[in-house]
Amino acid sequence: MPKRTRDRHLAKLAARRAEERRRKQRKRSTTLGIITAVAVAVLGLVVLSLVTGNQKPKHRASPTPSASPGAQTGTVTPQPAPAKVACGAKAPPEAGKPKPQFAGPPSMTIDAKKTYTATLVTSCGKIVIQLDATNAPTTVNSFVFLADQRYFDGQYFHRIANTIDLIQGGDPTGTGTGTPGYNIRDELKGKEKYGPGVVAMAKAQAPNTGGSQFFVVTGSQGHNLDASPVYAIFGRVIRGLEVAKRIQALPVNGETPKLAVYIDHVTIRVSK
Repeated sequence: MPKRTRDRHLAKLAARRAEERRRKQRKRSTTLGIITAVAVAVLGLVVLSLVTGNQKPKHRASPTPSASPGAQTGTVTPQPAPAKVACGAKAPPEAGKPKPQFAGPPSMTIDAKKTYTATLVTSCGKIVIQLDATNAPTTVNSFVFLADQRYFDGQYFHRIANTIDLIQGGDPTGTGTGTPGYNIRDELKGKEKYGPGVVAMAKAQAPNTGGSQFFVVTGSQGHNLDASPVYAIFGRVIRGLEVAKRIQALPVNGETPKLAVYIDHVTIRVSK
């Protein structure tokens, strides 16, 4: 091949190789640009996530606020009472019906300077209790609130304890474990005496676990509780202690009454 022809051939070959190198360079640049753009986008999302946390989009509905104290949240159904009603009575209309549950203790509405009297109409007669709003305002306020809600209507005394002379009610389930859906604090002086006629809050062993269950002391054996004064006294029977004693004398299986003693209804009277 003549020298001039060979030089032209080599020049064309060099040009093609140079063009091929430029084409590969452009391809690498394009690929790098795409990778960089993706990386920037991902980083942006990470930064946005770190800034906003778990915030929900503004167009989504906010959670429903919790119910306020004293608001009804549902009901519980009592277990059946004994079939036979004590003292020749009949089951009241509210017997066996679901009882309300509440979100928390009600707001304070009673006036501690006034006198509050509760009348329990039971299967065996009336028990009238003067409530102690001065020394147990929170407990009395809760009891009055529940009575106004007709919470006690149709409940029954689920416990008769003969070794400590007391009858116990206020449980919406009749099991001994029911509550109104909330607990109240213990209002104690530390020197409580549980003599005949005392009305106090029942509770679990832990502090501040009272709710709606209460007991009425019918005799002197209630003083067996004096050594452990952990039950807030919120009233005293002023009429009808003989009715409570009549209930106390009913037959039991352990501490479970064999006959139903209903609380037909509870009324509250307020006086100056």
